[in-house]
Amino acid sequence: MEIKALLFDLDGLIFDSEKEYYRCWKQAGEDCGFTIPHETLLALRSCDSLVARQRLEEALGQTGVYDGIRARRKEIMRPYLTEHEPELKDGVISFLQKMRSYPNVRKAVVTQSRREDKESLLEKAGLLQYFDEVVSADDVKRGKPFPDMYECACRKLGIVPEECIAFEDSPNGIQSAYAAGVHPVMIPDLSGPDEELEQMCFGVYPSLEDSFSAIAPHLA
Repeated sequence: MEIKALLFDLDGLIFDSEKEYYRCWKQAGEDCGFTIPHETLLALRSCDSLVARQRLEEALGQTGVYDGIRARRKEIMRPYLTEHEPELKDGVISFLQKMRSYPNVRKAVVTQSRREDKESLLEKAGLLQYFDEVVSADDVKRGKPFPDMYECACRKLGIVPEECIAFEDSPNGIQSAYAAGVHPVMIPDLSGPDEELEQMCFGVYPSLEDSFSAIAPHLA
């Protein structure tokens, strides 16, 4: 196969931020009087808000509590987003620098978060220059695990899904890319793939840099 575009999740793949989201969701639940199960906290990563609402409220056995917990999570998370320097995952800079040797391969960020927030973080980290597009939850009606975000990224880049690789760290992201017809590569963060998820993947690697030798022969 020939790959003409690389699509990148952000939290947990480029930024080492999923651990903070996990911590803040957990704390927000406790502040609102709930203990959110570990597996539910993992299932909220890079997740469409309607799906996240259903998963959280089913796990807690109570409806109507998602909005309050989410609002508290945002409140707890705000200082981390505004006051801390973005912490990059291992191998990110090395990988992006190697991609300079492939000027015909386009690159986009595909993030469940708001565009303004993440473009600001990318710029602060000096990474915005590496990407042609940023696709966010602002661009689609449904987020991950639905295919909409990756379909949108392919349209914006003008490249068909089967000529794209998506790098993701979470099950929701892998499922989203796979459903869109993009080749998913998993770089696990807080959890690894189960057997079903691994079958969806073009490959599973410890870091972006570790994946480079496997994908390089396929780059246009």
